Amino acid sequence: MKIGFDLDGVIIDHGALKLELAKANGFSLMLEHTSSEIMKTMLPSDKYLAIQLSIYNDPDNPSPLMVGVLDILELLQKKEIPFFLISRRKNVPVINKWFQDRGLSKYFTSENSFFVATKEEKDKVAKKLGITHYIDDEVSVLEKLVSVNHKFLFDQFGVFPKSDLYTKISSWDEIKKQLLF
Repeated sequence: MKIGFDLDGVIIDHGALKLELAKANGFSLMLEHTSSEIMKTMLPSDKYLAIQLSIYNDPDNPSPLMVGVLDILELLQKKEIPFFLISRRKNVPVINKWFQDRGLSKYFTSENSFFVATKEEKDKVAKKLGITHYIDDEVSVLEKLVSVNHKFLFDQFGVFPKSDLYTKISSWDEIKKQLLF
């Protein structure tokens, strides 16, 4: 087993910050609307992009980790199960600061963290690494991961339909149940 993780919406929870930034731009959303695939359908593209850039380029972004993520990463390390980060984030210095501030640098290093530009590139990296299980919060990414046999949609608000393409999970506790026990 080799596990791949997305960063935003799987490891880091930007939901509250997205709500705050949407409100500052004149939009009233609910937490269930903060998934990127939903939010981009509810806002004008220029506003959505501005919010995304604000979040992803802020080294002092206050977004917390998803509940339980550090416990599971620690368990994966102890069990010596290889895991990797494959993210479309472009600002690696900002991500390195996020990792340091949140205690993630113990788990994600230059050896197991990969940053790509497109969804298709996620699949190329996953294939090269031999990823068998991948967790992302975007259906459109999971659709592109043709080389990965076990795909999991991190859907913390239960807003996406069930599918034969992926297994839905809503928490890191569910990730633990699916992958470790």
